[in-house]
Amino acid sequence: MNTIEFHKSIGRELLAMKNRVRNLVTHPGEDGRYKEAILKSVIRRFLPERFAISAGFVVRQTSNRAEHESSKQIDLIIYDTDYPVLFNEGDLVVVTPDAVRAIIEVKTNLENLSLKETVQKANHNGKFIFDGRHDKKNMIFNGIFSFEGYNDLNMDLIQRHIVDGGMESRSHANQALFKVNHISVNKDVFYKFWNDQPLQEPNFVYDVEDLSFSFFIGNLMDCVIRDSVIKNSNLWFPVDKTFRVIDQF
Repeated sequence: MNTIEFHKSIGRELLAMKNRVRNLVTHPGEDGRYKEAILKSVIRRFLPERFAISAGFVVRQTSNRAEHESSKQIDLIIYDTDYPVLFNEGDLVVVTPDAVRAIIEVKTNLENLSLKETVQKANHNGKFIFDGRHDKKNMIFNGIFSFEGYNDLNMDLIQRHIVDGGMESRSHANQALFKVNHISVNKDVFYKFWNDQPLQEPNFVYDVEDLSFSFFIGNLMDCVIRDSVIKNSNLWFPVDKTFRVIDQF
């Protein structure tokens, strides 16, 4: 049996589904929402039943009992259903920080948008969630998923956007636990921030031909329920990324 082809088929399916609505509808808002829906549908297949995925907001309490604070809207939130939910209706959920295991920003083409601003927004939401939780030890999966973009790879530009997008939260003592840590730049290029290893340059960009989407989902599962993924790592990660490093910073 071919494990690599299984994982590549996930990427092919996502790209095929992406094009179906584009071929029928030209309204960019609807097209964007559909991208979130198809990624959510695929991720849900891999999640244990204990976890759910939806668009929505995270709210946290303040010292004033009659007030609360809200995050910016998040494209996809993966949350633990063992925790109570404040609001859940249709495709929108509102949860508290302690329930959140992962957040994802979904883009059609990251190159056509501002990578820096996308990273800034994701870092802002990550910090908001981290500061509102009691658990200050475990990392939040903070991901950006782009279906396409940067086919002519400009690593200097990508590096600068990722670094500049994290400037506002750099002074935070626990930035490494909530900052953007995974990006599918396109179907072939994957970024990962290695928080759990003592590296001077922990940001890696990999060329993983047709496997970027699969690596994104595998790393998401690793953050959500780590033990099982580690014990079955060859099934989740069928090739060794270390032989395909494009850049490190």
